[in-house]
This record gives sequence, structure tokens and C-alpha cells, in this order.
Amino acid sequence: MLTIKHYKRPLAGIAISGERARLTPEVLLKFISPLAKKNIQIYAIGTGNSRVVFFVDEAEADKSMLVLTDAVGNSPFESISIRRNLGMITVDGEELNNTPGILHKLTTPLAKAKIKIVSMTSPFDTITFFFDSEDAEKAYNLWSSYVPEKIGIFKGAKQHVGGIFSKILPKA
Repeated sequence: MLTIKHYKRPLAGIAISGERARLTPEVLLKFISPLAKKNIQIYAIGTGNSRVVFFVDEAEADKSMLVLTDAVGNSPFESISIRRNLGMITVDGEELNNTPGILHKLTTPLAKAKIKIVSMTSPFDTITFFFDSEDAEKAYNLWSSYVPEKIGIFKGAKQHVGGIFSKILPKA
């Protein structure tokens, strides 16, 4: 079964752009190291042909921008930008690897509701979706009500955790 988790704290996406981002050796190390030295938690990383995006807690966005601006100044990268007030939802499960059309099934109801996905990243059995904060709440509510009936392989995180506890805790 797929599980869904909505992270309630707002995040910021900090994008570092450069023509050869994907081809630059140690590009992630160059930017992760300064963030780690300042104890800044990275929630996700997105990469593209000319951009690397670090998703951090909104409360640490300004500190992250300062740290990354210094790192960009000492690199071949051209610019840094920020997008604030993002919401994050993760969808987890093995079904993501072996269900044809699963991404279509997840995103079609969002499109019909005019909910815009800001970014996505996916390491095999997890898809992390980023939305503007108000859309993240709408997307979570939509998936929580729509997906179980229409897809048949989706289970909310509360249901998933509750099921685990019911198996290990004795009934009163």
C-alpha cells in the first residue's frame, strides 16, 4: 500500500543555476558541505540540466541563502534564487516501482482541481511533491479522499501507522 505524509512546516526551495550544473563534478558536495557546517537540514534535493534546488525549513531560509550565496560566489554557477512558503507531501511504497501509470493517477485529480505542482523528486519508491503551501493542504485532502477509491492502493499515513500499532499493542 502507498502511504502519504504531509509535512506541515513550510519549506523554502533555494535554486542554484549554472549552464553545466549536471556536468560539474562534486556539485552537490560543494553546496551540501557549507549547509552541513551550519547545521541546516536539507529535506530534499532536486536537480536539472542547469539547476540544483535545496529544500530547507523556511525558518532557516535566510541563513541558507547567505551560506549558499558565498558558495556560489566561489563557483562557476551564475545565480541563486529562492521560493518560499512551500508545502511538501511524500508518497511512499513499492507500488511506485511496479504500477504503470501511477504518476498519472496521482496527478490527474490535482490537474482537475487546478492544483499546481511546484517541483517533484523521486528516489525509486518515494515521490516527494512540492506545492505552494495552500495547495499542499488541498492536495493532501484531495489525495486522502480521492485516491483510496480510485486507485485502490493508497493508504493515509495515519491509517498505516494505526494498523501497525494495532498489530503490536494488545487490545484493551
